[in-house]
Amino acid sequence: MTTTALKKELHKAIDSIDDATFLQAVYTIVNEKKLQFDLSADEWKEIELAQKHHKAGKSKSYNWDEVKNYAKGHSKK
Repeated sequence: MTTTALKKELHKAIDSIDDATFLQAVYTIVNEKKLQFDLSADEWKEIELAQKHHKAGKSKSYNWDEVKNYAKGHSKK
């Protein structure tokens, strides 16, 4: 099924649902996905530059444990 066809089917299905709790859950999922890509052109350029520096070995990388420890040490108490 194409993306366009899938969207049309989702629209039809959502239009026929009258369960506010379910619709709120769907809205939350869709809104979270939308927010992931809601960046300005300048923000995308900054991300691409950081990625380029990372791949060229010009920036430091951190593993997940290092990130968690840093966040714990700098969180507001």
